[in-house]
Parts: sequence; C-alpha cells; structure tokens
Amino acid sequence: LACLDLAADRPGDAAARLRLPGGAGLAHPLARLLAAPHLVEALAYTGHRARAARAAEDFTRWADATRTPGRLALARRCAALLAECDDEAAAHYTEALRLHESAGAVFELARTELLFGARLRRGRRPRAAREHLRTALRIFERYGAVPWTGQARAELRAAGDAGPAPDPETAAPRTASGPGEPPALTGLTAQQAHIARMVAEGATNREIAARLLLSPRTIDHHLRNVFTRLGIRSRVELARMIR
Repeated sequence: LACLDLAADRPGDAAARLRLPGGAGLAHPLARLLAAPHLVEALAYTGHRARAARAAEDFTRWADATRTPGRLALARRCAALLAECDDEAAAHYTEALRLHESAGAVFELARTELLFGARLRRGRRPRAAREHLRTALRIFERYGAVPWTGQARAELRAAGDAGPAPDPETAAPRTASGPGEPPALTGLTAQQAHIARMVAEGATNREIAARLLLSPRTIDHHLRNVFTRLGIRSRVELARMIR
C-alpha cells in the first residue's frame, strides 16, 4: 500500500503507512530492509533526510553484502534521492539504471527513470528529463500500472511534453525472447518473465504484487502459468533455471 501512496504522489502517507516518522517501524528486520527503498523515497520527499539517510545506509550495507544487481540498483537510487548535487544524483541514477538492466528488473528501472526525470526537470533540464520520463511512461503503460502512468504523464506535462501516444513497437520493455534473456524465459509473456525474474531474486508473491500494483492472487495466477509452461513445480526450480 505504501507503493500505491508513492504512485499517487503521497509520500507523507507512504511514510506514515511504514510507521515512520514517530513509530517503531516495521517489526521484522528483513521486512524493514525490503521496505527501505520505499521508505527512503518517502522520507526524502517529506524532508526527513536524516532518517532517510539512516534507512539508506542500512539497505546499502545489505545490498553490498548480497551483491545482487537488483538490490545494488535500489541502493544507488537511494543515494541519488539523497544527493545534494544534481551531477552526483545523475551519476547515481545512471549507475542504478545500468544495474536494473543487468538484473532484468524492468519495472524498477521504470521507477528509477521516473525519479531521474523528475530530478532533471527540477534542475531545469527539461529536454533530458523528457527522455527519461518517456521511457518510464512506455514501461508503465506496457504493464498497465495506471497510478505510475499518471505520475509519469504529470511529470512529462511539467517538463513541457504531454507525452507520446503508446507505440506497440517501442512501448514494451525487453521481452522474454529478446537478446540476453535466459533461455528458460523464452516463450513466456513479458509479464510472466518479469515475475519469474523477481521470484528468482527471492521476492515473495506479496512483494511482487506491491511492486507491480497487482493483487497477490493475480501474481499467484501468473506464477502457476509460468510453472506449467516450464514444466516445473517450485520456486527453487525456477530460480535454478533462470540463474
């Protein structure tokens, strides 16, 4: 639900939902770590930079220990959100995008593109901002992420562009049959492949649902279809096939 608050441009509500500021935070240490990138974003946008920095530090330490590209990308995004200098933020965002691409984390890549574009717009670089915002918009449209699509369109308008019409040839993120994809993903839809990659990274159905703004039941349905297509029965088998 905190993701929905962020998508609706309500960072204060997102911070409150995560029980910060003023609360004890999420009870389980792993839950706190997984929620940290969302928490950093919410706190950074509501002016609680010291708390955001502490959350980012904890998450970055964990990401560095696991060396997972997806987590390292989120750590870089946290650093970008907290950067005082626009050039420093741009360097962190650029590295985050590279790591997202390496991890195959298309949806998180779109979220980083959106944040990067918004930072560039605020830094009075509308042309550069529009490039990133258009990429974010295309991906959000491809996945039917309506709240995020609305935010991307609003940023594009603020950057002087109402946004291009969806283009079926360019709107889709990297598909399961594209170059560089694991052979196991061939034949899956883009949505199924995206979910499969997140499962292989260790995400639960509830975590995936929160990222994609879908219900856990919908994620379970997609995952069962993935298992059927690949002829497997468990998440462990799926992770082995992809890695």
